[in-house]
Amino acid sequence: MSIPRLTPGEYTVARLADLLLEEGAISKAVRAEIDHRLTATEQRLLKARASSPTWHGSRTEITPPEILASMHLSTTEGRALDEDRLMQSVSRLAGLAYRKIDPLKLDHQLVTSTLSRPFARRHACLPLSSDEQGLTIAVDNPFDQELLYQLTQLTGGRALYVVAAKSDIMRIITEIYGFRQSIRAAEQDIRASLNLGNLEQLVRLKKIDELEANDQHIVNAVEYLLHYAYDQRASDIHMEPSRENGRVRLRIDGLLHEVFHIPMIVYRAMVSRIKTLARMDIAERRRPQDGRIKTAVGDTETELRVSAMPVAFGEKLVLRIFDPAQLFGPLEQLGLDAQQLELFRGFLSNPHGMLLVTGPTGSGKTTTLYSTLRTLASPEVNIMTVEDPIEMVCEQFNQVLVQRKIELDFANALRSILRQDPDVIMIGEIRDPETAQMAVQAALTGHLVLSTLHTNDTASAITRLRDLGVPPFLISSTLLGVVAQRLLRLVCNGCARARELTPAQAAALEIQIPPGSSAHLPVRLGDGCPRCRDTGLFGRTGVFEVLPINDSIRKLIREDADATQIYRAARADGMVSLRESAIRHLAEGRTPFEEVVRVLGES
Repeated sequence: MSIPRLTPGEYTVARLADLLLEEGAISKAVRAEIDHRLTATEQRLLKARASSPTWHGSRTEITPPEILASMHLSTTEGRALDEDRLMQSVSRLAGLAYRKIDPLKLDHQLVTSTLSRPFARRHACLPLSSDEQGLTIAVDNPFDQELLYQLTQLTGGRALYVVAAKSDIMRIITEIYGFRQSIRAAEQDIRASLNLGNLEQLVRLKKIDELEANDQHIVNAVEYLLHYAYDQRASDIHMEPSRENGRVRLRIDGLLHEVFHIPMIVYRAMVSRIKTLARMDIAERRRPQDGRIKTAVGDTETELRVSAMPVAFGEKLVLRIFDPAQLFGPLEQLGLDAQQLELFRGFLSNPHGMLLVTGPTGSGKTTTLYSTLRTLASPEVNIMTVEDPIEMVCEQFNQVLVQRKIELDFANALRSILRQDPDVIMIGEIRDPETAQMAVQAALTGHLVLSTLHTNDTASAITRLRDLGVPPFLISSTLLGVVAQRLLRLVCNGCARARELTPAQAAALEIQIPPGSSAHLPVRLGDGCPRCRDTGLFGRTGVFEVLPINDSIRKLIREDADATQIYRAARADGMVSLRESAIRHLAEGRTPFEEVVRVLGES
């Protein structure tokens, strides 16, 4: 590959700033501000770089994009002039492609076997992929002719270069090389400890789990894994054993992505380490166990709920990640429209009664309940919860953990809670007749009760309570409302484009278009970009159906009406269905047609 002609001496902040001005990305005023702040900014960054242990063994010189990005300027379009935007201009200056690196798409074995960690860190370069055309390598400085020459020699002339942000390259180098190094070192240490030629070492095998759990390399590997999951916005970490190795998958925006394969001997050690952190019994591998871990990254605390399950080749772990910023967010961010939000707040204004949240597993019920409790929390309100397990610990609530070994189930806990002078009671789930009866009694005796049920829609929750033995007259007297919900993935704003819904798609969603009408139904679709990993989707929001229990619904409940009759009456009263809520998100350009069909099906 030919090396760009621009010399290192010509690759300056001034040259890059002039290019941005020529492209119309910045104004003349911003160009003048760059010259004014350049010297002070460069000195500040050099001092910070020289004193930071993160950059030991790496180049300390500051590249033009790093200097400009640290000034926190804006483009003429009002967007941040960050390192990614700057590297796009650098790629045009160098005549190379720009690449936003997706860690989930990297071959970790290729990365670590192609370049050594010291070389990659020192020169800020990273192998990305290999095919018949050659080995693609990301560099942050495409004008470093000496580096490009060395890479060309190392790869036998097969190197293909792309430009990427230095911060991305350095972060991924730390994650991948650090994780792989910890795994290799842990495997070597554990295999060495399994030498059966020494009687003392044979005795030590009886406590190998404890030794594995306390090994420093294992500690590092687990921490690398957690940092990686947080950086990728994962909601769950799946660790799954097989005959030859352990597999690690991350659930991101509802979909699983395979990211690591780990030797089984190290996998078992990592499982033991995680179980120790979660205060689980590492010697017990035959029964399911639950635990929790609280982690702190900087000023952010994140809780993990850990579930261990024995499977064919060992123990499978699932670590559910609870981000407090999302779990305790304001009600306005849940996805309710204005009418639904008004109804919901109306339920909460009642001093007593019962509010049910329904939906399948993974539909966001926990987030809705915790956000609701956070809204209700105040020094004047006593909030008590009964949960199995406690999803997120919050000091503003009094949370009780169900422990069936000591006969502390939902019903027994509720009996005791009623003697604790509660104002608001949250029951993790109504799953048996006794709990249902106790919840209704709590609502009757002057408490606001929140709980969940596993039903598909709002009307079915009423018949479900009836199936659990609650008399219709008690349901009509205590139930304030029912909220059903699902989660929809959102269109990525970084690559969204306008398009129109086809007649076939409109018909599939029962959207009526008058015959011969030329009316357009504008929607948005994501083309795919590095930000969303080429999926066109980024993040999720709730879609809701809110059923208020008014006089007409109460009458139907007392008359033992079925779910269909209740649903039709609610629709006649103006209830917005789950499908209509999803179509609203579609019409507003927040979610694509395919996502509505995936979650709710066709008509």
